[in-house]
Amino acid sequence: MSRVVICHGIGYQYKHAETMLTEWYDALRVGMTNAAHPVPDAADVAAVYYGSCFRSRSTKSGGADDELADIPSFKIGDVRDPFELELLEAFAEGTDAPLADGKGLGQIALRRLERHEGLGKPMGRTVIWMIRQVRRYLDASDSVRACAQQRFARVVTPDTRVVIGHSLGSVVAYEALRAHPEWNVHTFISLGSPLGLRAVRDRLLPSPPSAGDALPAVERWVNVAAKDDPIALVKHLAPGFGDVDDQPVVNLPWHKPGKYFFGSHSVLRYLTTGEVADAVAKALPATDL
Repeated sequence: MSRVVICHGIGYQYKHAETMLTEWYDALRVGMTNAAHPVPDAADVAAVYYGSCFRSRSTKSGGADDELADIPSFKIGDVRDPFELELLEAFAEGTDAPLADGKGLGQIALRRLERHEGLGKPMGRTVIWMIRQVRRYLDASDSVRACAQQRFARVVTPDTRVVIGHSLGSVVAYEALRAHPEWNVHTFISLGSPLGLRAVRDRLLPSPPSAGDALPAVERWVNVAAKDDPIALVKHLAPGFGDVDDQPVVNLPWHKPGKYFFGSHSVLRYLTTGEVADAVAKALPATDL
């Protein structure tokens, strides 16, 4: 029935959709249980998987745990697109890492993100890979956006009440919800979202109207952003989009630490928060479960 639809963010280019959904549902189940809310049946939760949209058709998917192993050896010299550089510098502003030495702004920004505890001190090639995915999705000349939106539309059903989008997935979900006002979605939950960045907002399709009047066709939008998550640089989306229930969180709970690649930006940590559990429970009355 797809009562809850979850859309992944950056990464997942080589993941299997089944593995992703299993991990996400497990984290959501833990969060709902800890908050003393009824847990949706696994059959009622579906995933929008668009990671393969970034791959050519001849590229095989990877195993369950080798997502980072397949990332090319990107270096700062590979960041030539002005938008990628803009994103790199913007995300670095959201870190509390000390200023790093470097030959240019791009190198300094990359070093700061590499040293950031909130992201789990990622390798530079991982940071560039993340940023490249954001740029490709928002590039009007790239096929990724159309592919992702087609995948999204296939998963949503008339029974879908909750849409959860993490990271870049919150951008995909936002655009899908605005493009389909006929959907019967009650609540949109954005996690670790970069939607507040002007560089992202200016490239949304359809283009948002004036600030404070850019809501999708849902009854409630809950935005959860961790204090030390640099991808969610703008913690409060209401000023730019309208009636958003912004819920910044200071500490995210841990859930299977070995599965975290991106520290406080991890979707598994977001899904175990009481804020997410409360929002899902409010949209799914116990009598409907």
